[in-house]
Amino acid sequence: MPFTGFILELETPLHIGAGRGGMLLRGHGFIPGHVVSYALAAAIGKAGGGQSADFSQALDSVLQHTRCGPLFIRNPKEQQPFTPRRDRITIENRYLTARTQVALDVTTGSAIDRALFEVESIAARTVHGPCRGQPVQLVGGLWHTTPQLAGKSLHDWFSRGLLLGGELKTGLGRGALAKPGWMPNVPHYAQCPDWPVNDHGLRRTQGDLLPGPSLDGTINAPWQPWLGRRFDEKLGYGRRFPGAALVRMDATCLTPGDYLPATGEVGLGCWTCVDAPAD
Repeated sequence: MPFTGFILELETPLHIGAGRGGMLLRGHGFIPGHVVSYALAAAIGKAGGGQSADFSQALDSVLQHTRCGPLFIRNPKEQQPFTPRRDRITIENRYLTARTQVALDVTTGSAIDRALFEVESIAARTVHGPCRGQPVQLVGGLWHTTPQLAGKSLHDWFSRGLLLGGELKTGLGRGALAKPGWMPNVPHYAQCPDWPVNDHGLRRTQGDLLPGPSLDGTINAPWQPWLGRRFDEKLGYGRRFPGAALVRMDATCLTPGDYLPATGEVGLGCWTCVDAPAD
């Protein structure tokens, strides 16, 4: 499968839910691959008619023909990606923000007592550091069996902009393709020279970093539960969880080979080894 790298630029803050801590809805400091897959499917389904069957068909097509990997915050000064666990402190200090919201009573329209909470998000512009005020860019890529879906090129779908993550109803999660931001057949994932790719996946040797969540083939990072979101024909997007997977975040490669984003409902978008050398 050919690989295409791309860069998205945030137009609004982006909330990728990572659980709740008290009144804080925590956010991940990166964009998991399944979020990209669902956003692409949502764009295609909406253009195809916006009915439940249209979204189901679009998601099936996306999962059949693409493997969307995670997106990482791009360091504009060094043009290197920040990884979510190893660079967490830097991400928190420079890129994360929070805003206060309150739940409303649907009958009265007034605030519910003790229903104040904060939503943690990746800011649309760098909050602190040497690049303060600059747009936040997300870098990653996808493997694909075809250059087109639903009669349009993948580039066209991404050029239309994607709605990513949660809290979309409050204006969060809007991203657009950077200029230039579409890079077919580039040799590295997320523009990182240490992350070579080929048509079979992200090439890793023993001891290399596997950035983001991985399902297998790694060590030196704790297992943690991983829940994605799933399109439900009755409830829509983001209303049903799949089963939980166990992943390691920013782990060290133990099994050398090629790694691709997984396609199953459990662990969708997480790295899995697809081509390990025989003993």
